[in-house]
Amino acid sequence: MTPAFLRYALIPVSATLSALAQILLKHTSSRSPWSASWFIWLALSAALYGLSFFAYAYLLRLHPVSRIYPLVTVIVIVVVSAYGFSIGESFGLRHLLGLALGIVAIVLLLA
Repeated sequence: MTPAFLRYALIPVSATLSALAQILLKHTSSRSPWSASWFIWLALSAALYGLSFFAYAYLLRLHPVSRIYPLVTVIVIVVVSAYGFSIGESFGLRHLLGLALGIVAIVLLLA
C-alpha cells in the first residue's frame, strides 16, 4: 500500500528529475564533444534520466497514464522553459501562450 502523500509527491519529483536531466544535457552541449567534462555532464544527465524513468514507471502503477503523462510533461516543459528564460533565451507571445494553455489543460484534466 502506497501512502497517499507518496502517490502525489512523486509526480513533481519525476518531472523535476527529467527537467534537470534536460538542463544538464543543455549544459553538456556547451562542452567540447568527447572531452572528459563532456562525458561527466553527459553521465550526470543520463543518471537523472534513469532516476526519472524509475520514478515515472512507479507513478504509472499508481495513476492512469492518460492523467499522469500530460501532467509530468507540462511540469517538465515549464521547468525547462523557466531555465531557458533564466539563461537569456527569448520567448515570444506564442511560446508564453502555449505554456499557459498547457497549464490550463492540466487543470482541466485533473478536475
